[in-house]
Amino acid sequence: MKTFILPLLIFVSASTGLYAQNTLRPNIYFQNMHYYNTASGIEDTAFRASFGGYAKYKYVHSDNDEVWAKPVNLYFNHIYNLDSKNSISASYLYDGYSFYNRNIIYLGYTRMFRWGKSSRLNLGARTVINFNAINWNKLGQISDHPTGKLRVNADLDFGFQYQVKGLTFGLSAKNLFASSVKVNGLELIKDQREIYGNLSYNFKLFRQKAELTPFFLFYRERNFNLDTGLNLGLFQKVDISYAIRILELRNIFVLCGNIGKHFQAGASFDYSIIFSDYNMDLLVVYRF
Repeated sequence: MKTFILPLLIFVSASTGLYAQNTLRPNIYFQNMHYYNTASGIEDTAFRASFGGYAKYKYVHSDNDEVWAKPVNLYFNHIYNLDSKNSISASYLYDGYSFYNRNIIYLGYTRMFRWGKSSRLNLGARTVINFNAINWNKLGQISDHPTGKLRVNADLDFGFQYQVKGLTFGLSAKNLFASSVKVNGLELIKDQREIYGNLSYNFKLFRQKAELTPFFLFYRERNFNLDTGLNLGLFQKVDISYAIRILELRNIFVLCGNIGKHFQAGASFDYSIIFSDYNMDLLVVYRF
């Protein structure tokens, strides 16, 4: 009887809770695309390496049941250019969900091809290792749950990015294998395949003292969505952007600035006309 009740409780909990999860969706990405596309490297070629820290805070009213109150996301990323053609990366992400917490390790490699004065093609791949700590108590009153709460699964990301003059185009896939965590033969955690496409064109104005860049980010996971935005860069020091996430009617405001020669800091705020949650994103990057 116990062997029947356990899979049943897991199935019901997973069916009602798992598909309500939300993967990390960073808002500060126009010049930091590496999370979405592993082929995206250090945008400023004057630097050889970068260390970045990212935090995302979601605020939800206590009486709001349509949006799940997600814990704070933390993401740390390191990119290192071995030379003009090869780059490696290592990242860590803490991602919290309703009945499990996830610590993710990324290890990646990017091959860079350059020709002419302004053409560049990057091809990248990275392994993904998910350490899932499951809280069995949040799956119901299970008296005979499996021993241990840690479950590990792995996956693969792939992407390419092409740049020529002011044009940047990228296409990437996350979780290519759509791996899962199974308990008693049932999928408790399922990583959905994610497809991303990014497109932008940089217009240099006033003898390059200002830059105006329309940009787009398309993504497909369980459903699809589209960010369409405009970024204004001033004196290569400050970037101000606005984007709207179309299907959520979510307004995204971003401010980024270079501090000295090596530091970059940014903040983002968003709110939706449809949903009552809002998010604050913070970014700090050190490049050398």
